[in-house]
Amino acid sequence: MKILSIAVGLALLAGGSAVAQTEPSPPPTQRGMIDHLINSPFVRNWNTWGLAAQPTPHAAEGVTGREALTIDVQRAGDPWSVGAVMTNSGAIKTGDVVLLGVWVRAVRLPEGQSETRVPIVLLEGQGEPKITLAQATNLVVRDEWRMLYASGVATADIAPGQSSIIIQMGQARHRLELGPALVFNFGPDYDRSQLPQNPTD
Repeated sequence: MKILSIAVGLALLAGGSAVAQTEPSPPPTQRGMIDHLINSPFVRNWNTWGLAAQPTPHAAEGVTGREALTIDVQRAGDPWSVGAVMTNSGAIKTGDVVLLGVWVRAVRLPEGQSETRVPIVLLEGQGEPKITLAQATNLVVRDEWRMLYASGVATADIAPGQSSIIIQMGQARHRLELGPALVFNFGPDYDRSQLPQNPTD
């Protein structure tokens, strides 16, 4: 797990150079991880709901792509009352091990609290019935950039553009910065114990 976590850090904390379309290829220490990236992760691909207006990307240091969206939740409500969705442009086959990573940080915490939470981060098929490909819940968010992870094993073939990354953020009055979302496909029979885990504090 530590080895892959380091690889994720090298590949994703490089301020966007590892995934930017106009930058040189990543060095060998990063290339192996980036080879598994199957989506276009950039902030401009997010669509939000539950806000007065669709936020526009702004400069953000310390995160892949150096851009983020401000998600200003003015009133606590149902978790799904505010959120964002991004189409995954990559293909997934039955049995593939997938890893989703979403960059998030808090710029205003709920009053009197030292942290906030993201109720769910999810990758799911768009058809009916919904097919959950990767999911994680009740994730801790603080004032530093964190990648929130969800992983799973696909139970169906999913064509390019037929799955969605979803994050819910409406359960608390807080202001979050939402960065890129990255989907990695490690193929079948990958040892999921080697995948990075979410922080618990």
